[in-house]
Parts: sequence; structure tokens; C-alpha cells
Amino acid sequence: MKRYTWLILLSSACIKGGADDPEPFAVWSGWNHTWALLAHRVSVIQVKADDGTRAQSGILGGDWSTGESWSDDVNYRIHQQMVSSHWLMAEHGETVLSLSPDAQPLSLPSPTDIDADLVVLRGFQITTDVEQGDDYPEEYDPALGYTSRGFGMSVALNDDGDVVVFGDVRWGPRDRDDMNAAIPHAASELTVWWTAISGVDEADSFDFAAQQDLAHDPPNSPQAGMSQPLPWTGHGVAGLTGFDFTLDDTDGGSGGDYLRSFGVEIPPMSDGAAPSEIAGEMLTTSVIELGTMSMGVQAQAVWIPLDPTSTRIEGATLEGNHSIGMHTVPVEAEE
Repeated sequence: MKRYTWLILLSSACIKGGADDPEPFAVWSGWNHTWALLAHRVSVIQVKADDGTRAQSGILGGDWSTGESWSDDVNYRIHQQMVSSHWLMAEHGETVLSLSPDAQPLSLPSPTDIDADLVVLRGFQITTDVEQGDDYPEEYDPALGYTSRGFGMSVALNDDGDVVVFGDVRWGPRDRDDMNAAIPHAASELTVWWTAISGVDEADSFDFAAQQDLAHDPPNSPQAGMSQPLPWTGHGVAGLTGFDFTLDDTDGGSGGDYLRSFGVEIPPMSDGAAPSEIAGEMLTTSVIELGTMSMGVQAQAVWIPLDPTSTRIEGATLEGNHSIGMHTVPVEAEE
């Protein structure tokens, strides 16, 4: 198993909200991507909260998703809340993590322009189509992606009030010799988008952790994610400060697998009422299932109670289907 955590910071932030002009800002609370037909390699995964009516969603697998050997599309759900408040101010930023096999673990702070009280995830992008080192084999195209052993990321504030981002993407071999030879040398890139928020009087955190062996009786074994009730009540906004998925051979081997469905979700209420549950999954069900896998999910959620008389919250779940590639969703809004 390879764990790559070399971070390069490219912060591009803007300030929204504030006491004088409470311009709405988005708070992300998770997503799900589910391939319609088959499980696939990971080449691109992208999701990003935008505003109350649209978001960013992208996906690519190997040549069995792109049309070269077969084509597939994806069903998506993206959860976000638009917050308008005279007391809160938000700053959006991004951190780019270059994940290299020979890099040493490193974390770098990103200064903010506001005196932030907390930071939450706004979305992320994983891509494998990046420049590779001299030892990467020419026989395999990194744009085809790799079989996964999971991925994760988190954001936090350090003692100076700067945003620190951590990320991890893990690949493991499966049934393709050329891909397996490339994985030990494969560089990837992870972009993490975040939202720092100031003016928060109180916040409540919640840790979600679940694990299960996945059904393995092809074709299309019945597999489902896991969920847990949330203890929150009242009016406010929910966010994610981190999550991590693991996918392991049940026999203890180092293999990865093709992914069918993955995501962590806190579906929001439309009026800012407290959400009822958190759920997560990383599933491998498909026509041909090559590995007997165990999945795990961990997530760190946060609840910010807010006064409904001075704060307006509009929660939304954007869902639908789109083809491979990068999209502003719902796709119909582009036409």
C-alpha cells in the first residue's frame, strides 16, 4: 500500500457574507457518485459546492467508462446549504496536494483573511492524469486511473488560525499487469476546497465510523452503505471537516478494487432544521467482482447552531445523472 502526503499550497480565496451585506455563501455537506452500469478504476473524482442551485461534479474511470472499450455514466447527489447571516463571514480557498511515491509527509498552513473560528470542506478533486517520474512505465497511461484502496482528507485550524489540509489517496493492484506495474511509481493530484467561517459562537462535532465486509457473489452482489443517526436539534448548518474511506482485501492482501459507488452524506433539511443522519459507502458491486473486499468509512462532521431570526439557511440536494467528464450540475442548467 502506498500513502502519499506531500502538500503544495495554492490558495485562491474570496470573502463572502458579513454584517453590512450578508451575501449568501455555500456550505457543503457531502456527496455520492454511483456508476450506472459497472465498477471502474479511479481516474478523476470531482465534487464542489457552488451555490444553492448548482454545483460541480466530475468523474472518469478507465477505458471501460470512457467509450474506448465501453461507456458508462454516473448518478450523483450533492448536498449543500446556502447561508445568509449578519453575523457570519466566510472565505473559500483551495489547497493542491501533489501525491508522489517518494515524497515525505508534509503539511503546510494556508493563512486566511478572516479571523476564522472553524473550517469545513467545500469539495475535492482527485486526478491521476499528471506528470509522472522517470521510473513510471511507458506501457501504462496514467489517465486510465488505478484500482483503489481508498482516499481521505481533512481540514483544521492551527494555533495561528491558518487552515491546514491533510490528504491521502491509496492505490492497490488487481487484475491488470500494466496497471499493477505502474502503481508503485504513480503520482496523483488531490485538490481540496475549503470554507473558513468566522462569527461562530458555538459548534458541536460528531465522529462517524463504520466497517463491513462487502457481499461477494457476482454478478451485482447486493451491497449497501452504512448510516448513523445524528444527535443535533434546532436550526443551523452542518458541514464536514474530514472523511476517509478504506477498501481492503478480506484475506489481508494489498489489492485494490474497482469502485461502483462512493460518498459520505449529510442530507440537509430545506429550512435549516437539523439533519437526521450521516451515511457513507465505498462499494464494489459489479457484473464481474474480482476481489472479496472490506470497506470502512470515517467522517468528522460539525453542527453550527444559528439563530433563525438573524440567519437564513436554504438546504438542497442536487441529484441526477451525467456523462463522464466535468459538469456544472444539474446539467439541464447549462442548456
